[in-house]
Amino acid sequence: MDEQEKLYEEAQKKVVLGEKLKQALVDFEDLPGVSKVQRKIQQELKFLNKVISTQSVRDHHITSSNFVYYEFLIKTLQTQQGVVDINAVFRLESRDSPLRVDIVANNGLKWVKVIARNSKSVEDAAKGCVSIGARSVIDQAEDYLEASMLHFCMFQRPKIVFYFSNKIEDSLHEELLEMGVQTASLEAPDSDEDQYATASNELNVDVTTMLAYVSALTNGHSHWVFKEPLLTEQAERERASPLKPQLEKILQGKRLVCCQLAYDAFQNILTIVGGPGERERAADFLKRITVYPDVEKIPEEFSTIRFTANVNERSLKIFSFGMARQIFTVTSNKAFVRSAKMQGTNVPVFVHASVALTEGKQAAGKPL
Repeated sequence: MDEQEKLYEEAQKKVVLGEKLKQALVDFEDLPGVSKVQRKIQQELKFLNKVISTQSVRDHHITSSNFVYYEFLIKTLQTQQGVVDINAVFRLESRDSPLRVDIVANNGLKWVKVIARNSKSVEDAAKGCVSIGARSVIDQAEDYLEASMLHFCMFQRPKIVFYFSNKIEDSLHEELLEMGVQTASLEAPDSDEDQYATASNELNVDVTTMLAYVSALTNGHSHWVFKEPLLTEQAERERASPLKPQLEKILQGKRLVCCQLAYDAFQNILTIVGGPGERERAADFLKRITVYPDVEKIPEEFSTIRFTANVNERSLKIFSFGMARQIFTVTSNKAFVRSAKMQGTNVPVFVHASVALTEGKQAAGKPL
């Protein structure tokens, strides 16, 4: 096999790898930042297919491919719990351009950087043997540390972990550790606390969580086709992935609280559409929740949030209650969380699937 044939073979292998990477990301499509990675992979695939079809493959087309990095990124992503963002942007005071964090995991409490370069280039750069403008892992660690001080999550500084695809020298590992950066690999991953662990023992329970917890759908009555397509879709999802065990895991061992507004809204919805079983479960569940007065003043973190289709006064007050107490809010209101983030505010939340009260809808539905 001559050199050109070898190049085409390598290019074909890259295409196969790229398609596998695209497929692997399907499981993470709901995460912010994933669509951008998918586009970059697709762009590189398009380019490789073009040079293959025009028989113009060159060595640098193979060596400059980013697929090795993306493969390691995805493999690392698959090992993480509570991932909330990919390629997340955080402001730095020391420079105009923001820091991009590869993976934000553990519900925001962990920042992961993936380094897919060979050991020699990583270590040479750390020793200063690097071209002008290039940044070593020590430089990158300093950026991560600076940003983590500016962007607390859940009222604490995120843990920083650098994942290396190849083994690094003990001296570099020690230097990073002394700076406050942990190192890890796929073979020796870092250890996480429970992804639902929080600094506080309290959890703020949103109306949407109360509804999901007591719904007939999550309590043994998901084998229905409803008149409303949305409810049928929720039933299908519940059969595939039961929500109640997930909620129990989040709520376990926590002191549950809510504001008066959330309590009143839940009771109002129950009165209008709740079935007998749902009302009975609600009465039991509410015994576990301590109700406090609504916040009188919106916390500083939410002071700049504007009302939109997804941010109304009730939602703002419920999330403000949790923020004011410096605790997580359990919710299915992804729209509020997303809208707040787009306006520059990260809301400390555990997000779960949305489920409506369905017992009263069974009369017009069809059991499976």
